[in-house]
Amino acid sequence: MDLWSEAVIDPADSVSPATSTRPISVLLIDDDETWARTQRRLLERSHERLSVSTATSFNAARDALGATEPDCIVCDYQLGDGTGLDLLAEVRATEPDVPFILVTGEGDEAVASDAISEQVTDYVRKMDLSQQPIGLVRRIKTVVEVDRSRRALARERQHKEALLETVTASSTRSELGETICEQLVDSGYVCAWIAVLDDDQGVVPLSTVGDSAYLESTITPGTRPTDSTEPTLRALDETEPIVHSLATIGETEPESADWVPVAVDHGFGSVAAIPISHNGVYFGVLTVYSQTARIDDRERALLVEYAETVGYAFQTTAWKRTLLSSATPTVEFTLSGGCHPLLGLATALSDESTLRIATIIPRNDDEVLYVTTAEGVTEADLSEAVDVTDSIVSVDYYRTDGVIHCGLIAESPVPETRIVDAGVSLSETNVSGRDARILAVLGGGTSVQQCVDALSELCGDGSVTTLWTSDESTTSKTEAVDDLTDRQRQVLKLAVEAGYFERPRHNNTGELADTLDISRATFTQHLRAAQRKLFASKIHR
Repeated sequence: MDLWSEAVIDPADSVSPATSTRPISVLLIDDDETWARTQRRLLERSHERLSVSTATSFNAARDALGATEPDCIVCDYQLGDGTGLDLLAEVRATEPDVPFILVTGEGDEAVASDAISEQVTDYVRKMDLSQQPIGLVRRIKTVVEVDRSRRALARERQHKEALLETVTASSTRSELGETICEQLVDSGYVCAWIAVLDDDQGVVPLSTVGDSAYLESTITPGTRPTDSTEPTLRALDETEPIVHSLATIGETEPESADWVPVAVDHGFGSVAAIPISHNGVYFGVLTVYSQTARIDDRERALLVEYAETVGYAFQTTAWKRTLLSSATPTVEFTLSGGCHPLLGLATALSDESTLRIATIIPRNDDEVLYVTTAEGVTEADLSEAVDVTDSIVSVDYYRTDGVIHCGLIAESPVPETRIVDAGVSLSETNVSGRDARILAVLGGGTSVQQCVDALSELCGDGSVTTLWTSDESTTSKTEAVDDLTDRQRQVLKLAVEAGYFERPRHNNTGELADTLDISRATFTQHLRAAQRKLFASKIHR
C-alpha cells in the first residue's frame, strides 16, 4: 500500500457532481519513450475524459509546461537530464497547488521523503502500476477533482468578499445592480441582468451587463411576466428560482421554443433566474446566462446568496445615523455572562484573539450574519471553535491571508437587533476575552435606559454596562441646527430619515428632490450648505 497517497487524498473531497464531467488534461513525463507511449494509450483508453500529452526529458517537460497548463502532471523520478524532484521544485515555485504525481522505479523511502517535503500531491511506484494498470487513472481523477473543488471554493470566497464590498460601497439600487452584474460577467457568465417591475407590472431592466442583444430580441420593456416562458419572466411570475440547461429544455418544455433558439444563437448553454427578495418582499430577478451546458448546485447556491444580499440592500432603510438631534451621544454597551452569541466563540479561542463585527445582516427570522474580522487566530482554530459553539450555526470564509475575514451565522435574536429596534444606529461590535462591546449612536427619541432595558430583557439583569463616549454638548448642537434655514433643515432632515448618508443608500438625490418638489440642483445646494454649517460649528467648538 502507498501510505503517502492514502494520507493526501481525503475521501470526503472525492469526485463532485460539479466537476466530474469536465475533461482532464495530463502531462506525462518519462525518459522511457516506450513506457510513456504505452501508458498514454492506457490512460486515454481507460477513461474518455483524459487527454494525455507526453515529454521524454527534463528540458522537454519544461518546454511543455511553458506552453500548456495541464490539470495534472505525472512525472517519472529519473529523467536523464534531471529528476522528477527537480521539476517538482520548479513547478511548486510558480504553481503551488497543481496536482503532481511522482512515479518511480526506485521505491526507496528517501525519495518518498524528499517528494513529501516538496509538497508532491501523490507518490506511486511503477511496480504497483504494472499490477494495477488502471490505478493511475483513479489517482489522476481524484487529485484533479480535489484541486478543482478547492479552486471553486476559493472563487466563491472571492465572490462573497466582492459582494460585501459592493453592498457597502454602492449608493443607489442601479449602481449596486450594475456592479453586481459586472462581477458576474467578469467571473465568466455571458450576460447578467436584474429585472424589476414598473408601476404597470411590466418588466424593465434595472441593470444589464454583457450580451444585451439577446434581451433586446426576446424581452421588450413593458412585457408582463405571464407573456413568455423565458426564465426571467417565469421567476418574476412564480417567485421561484428557474434554472435550465438549454440542451434538454426543448424535450421537457416544448412551448419554450420562442426564446430557446435565440439563446442558443447567442452561445448560451444554460440560464439561471433567481428572485431577489428579503423578508418576503420581492424586488425583481437576477438572471445569468452561461456558455456551459449546465449551472450546477454550487453555482446556484452562490447565485442565491447574491440575490439574497441584493434583496437585503434594496430593503434596508433602517440603521441610519441621526445627525439632527440635539442629543445624539455615542454609547458603548458592554455585555458579559454569555449574553452575546460570539462570546461563546471567543471563549473557545485564545486570549489574544479578537472578533470585530462591522456589519450585521438579518438573514431571516431565525438567523443573522455577522461580517467579521478575526485577529490573532488561525482558520483551523476558528473552525474548531465554531464546531463547539452552540450559538454559531456556521462560518463562511471570504479571505484568510493574514487577518481572517469571514461570515458567522448566529441564531436570532441577538443584542444588536434588539437595540436597533429600540432606535439606535450601530457602529461596530468587538468581542474578546469575557465581554462583547457594542458601539452605537443613539437617536433623538431613544434613551440609554431603553437600550439597557432591551438588552437586559434578552441577557438578564446585571449583564449590561454602558459607557458614554461622546462629550459633545447639547447646547452647541442646538445652536448649530438653529443656524440652518427652514429649507436647509427640511432637506437635511429628509436626507437623514431616508437613509441618504448610509451605505447602501435607499434613495438618491433626484428621488429626494422629487419628494420636496424641487430640482436636484436646489436640493444638493441646500444639503451642502447645511452640512457646511454643521461641520463648521463642530470644528470651531
